Amino acid sequence: MGSRAAVAWLSRRDPGYRIIRRAVRLTLIGVLVFYSGIYLVDSTTLALYSVFTVFAVGVLGQLPATPRERARVLIAALPVTWVLVVAGTLLAGSIWAAAAGMVVVGFVVAFIGVGGPRLAGVAAGLQLFYILSSFGPYAPDTLGERLGGITASTLLLILAELVLWPDRVTPVSYPKRLAIAADAVADFLDVLADALSGRVDPGPETSRRQARAGRAVDRLAFEELPATERPTSAGRRDRAMRDAAVALREALDFGDRLAVDAALPGASAPVGSPPPPGAPGIPDSDLDWLLRQGADQIRAAGRTLVGQGRRDDEAEPLRLHRLIEEIWARPRGEAFQEPGLGRLWLDAIVLRVVEQAPILNTAARIVARLPITRVPPQPGQRHHPFEYARRPMLALYWQRYRVHLTPRSVHFQGAARIALALAAARVVAGYLNLDHGFWVLLATLTLLRTSAADTRTTLRPAVIGTVLGATAGAGLLLVTDRPEVYRGVLPVAMVLAFAVGPLLGLAWGQGFVTLLLTALFAQIGPASLRIVQARFTDVLVGAVIGVLAGLLLWPRGGGGELRRSLANYLDAAASSTEETVDVLTGRQPDRGELGRAHRAMVLAEASMIQYQSEQPARRNEGVDWSAVLIAGHEMVRGGQARRDLRPPPYPLLSDEVAGPLDDFAHRVRGAYGDVADQLGRGGRAKSVSPPPGPDDLAVRLRTLLRIGGTRASALDLVDLEVWLICLTAHLNRIQTEIDGTATELPLR
Repeated sequence: MGSRAAVAWLSRRDPGYRIIRRAVRLTLIGVLVFYSGIYLVDSTTLALYSVFTVFAVGVLGQLPATPRERARVLIAALPVTWVLVVAGTLLAGSIWAAAAGMVVVGFVVAFIGVGGPRLAGVAAGLQLFYILSSFGPYAPDTLGERLGGITASTLLLILAELVLWPDRVTPVSYPKRLAIAADAVADFLDVLADALSGRVDPGPETSRRQARAGRAVDRLAFEELPATERPTSAGRRDRAMRDAAVALREALDFGDRLAVDAALPGASAPVGSPPPPGAPGIPDSDLDWLLRQGADQIRAAGRTLVGQGRRDDEAEPLRLHRLIEEIWARPRGEAFQEPGLGRLWLDAIVLRVVEQAPILNTAARIVARLPITRVPPQPGQRHHPFEYARRPMLALYWQRYRVHLTPRSVHFQGAARIALALAAARVVAGYLNLDHGFWVLLATLTLLRTSAADTRTTLRPAVIGTVLGATAGAGLLLVTDRPEVYRGVLPVAMVLAFAVGPLLGLAWGQGFVTLLLTALFAQIGPASLRIVQARFTDVLVGAVIGVLAGLLLWPRGGGGELRRSLANYLDAAASSTEETVDVLTGRQPDRGELGRAHRAMVLAEASMIQYQSEQPARRNEGVDWSAVLIAGHEMVRGGQARRDLRPPPYPLLSDEVAGPLDDFAHRVRGAYGDVADQLGRGGRAKSVSPPPGPDDLAVRLRTLLRIGGTRASALDLVDLEVWLICLTAHLNRIQTEIDGTATELPLR
């Protein structure tokens, strides 16, 4: 490969040379603290803990994208490292005490990652501090040197992140992606408003803006972002970003349906969209104006997301919400003596589109840390949108952790797997009295994956890389034992370990880490072949323990839990759908099914995210799990939205009007329950046909209006029926055979 080709390849693999910059920063700090500890302070303990702090950040940690965020994470993690080092130092005198501490530390540190990707990104690095300090010799008197080395190294790393060759290219942030999507969706709604008013013929502009909005919303998929940048934490800003993404997707979906049902030229029909009743109509007069108001507020929310919002605009979402309520509840007028179904259908969809605008605007203000004015709760409303905005941060995180404190959570399983594997490795290394026994735990930590198949996959490149690195180190040790040689090798080995591994993969990373450790310990102790022998032996022992842990402890990983958790979620979501219709039609009180579905959703999403990071299990082939998750989200989020916006007491409905709707909801729940039961048992023995919707909507609307129903109750009836019909379309997608590949987790 020529130099130009090499530079081109590197620029593709490492845009902005972020990995190279990071490796150079880490190397400069690592060399500085190591040699300062040895030659200036004359403390090998301080030098060792200083350089392993750099190692924990460079090899095991996953820090955020921007320098300031990385600095904040490092300073927040520093007190935790002190606690772990103190605990490990005090327990190092007993193998079993150290192993028991490893169980507790291993589980707690790994389980902390449930709170969000940034916590998960530092978890593996934090484990290293307990691992290193829990090995002998038992020396509490060196605690000051250990803590001093960690503190000095961390502070220098923070300084380096801020001033030393900082990154110039960072990924597009999620708020920026939301702002781009908001602008595109607002443009699409503008062209819909023009077309519905009849004053403008949009021509091909409808399809062009629809496609642009679709592409922008698709870029909100989490796989488009680095793991540490995904807004999946329990904090209020990340929750608001997820709500904003859902609102944008809902606005786009309803906009797509509006374009098709209004027969606009060039519009693309959403998959599974039910046909409108009768001939295409036009919405009520002035709803095109309301659609423009919604588009303006969506566009303003985009500006807020990128820091251009006005502090005094906090009442705007409430103003638009009241406009929607006024239009929804206005008198029915002469046109509704014999209701036009096409018009009512489009009216309901337009109002659903615009309802997303105040939701998006409020979420954007939470993201931007601006004050919000929430919509006052209505009578009978148990849940309130954005209630998390005023809850203490610790309460939000505790709620997330509490949901996952069950053996059915993949996060719980992963934390328990790591804790037990590391504890077993600590006992084995202690009783075998292995040289540099902490390398056994380090190998277990770096090689253990969430499934046995993935752990076995990492074994071969890890062993090959270790053999090659040990061979190179042995060759160097046979040539010379002069310390000055290894002082020169150490910086080169650091750059290679911190840069080449991320660029070329696990085998290269293990090889250069082995060479780095050889150069390091050749300067701390005698430069002999025992260093590379110990490294190879320890990695092999650690790899075997990791493989055994993967085989014995939830070996199927996310794939093993996926089927059960998604089947449970689908069943709970279907029950919540039936309950939503019962509650909104006044037939039954709230039985808590929606809360159960929310808890099932959290576990199902976690299983899906982990499954997507693993090798797909063969037993899960043939099922489109993303379609299952989307269907569940349509039921849960759709039911929640309808209860939030129009809670009981409901103005409907006589048995004559509501009876067919209740029966339809019961049949939808039964069909989804059958599919969930078959998925949970391992397959589909028979196909479940989607239940047909009632065919007497026109008759029931006339009955409703004849007995004094309002225009709002007519729109509510249409809206519930459209929702249930759309849910039946998802049944076919769930039961469509696929090739086993998992698509991106939807944000719905």
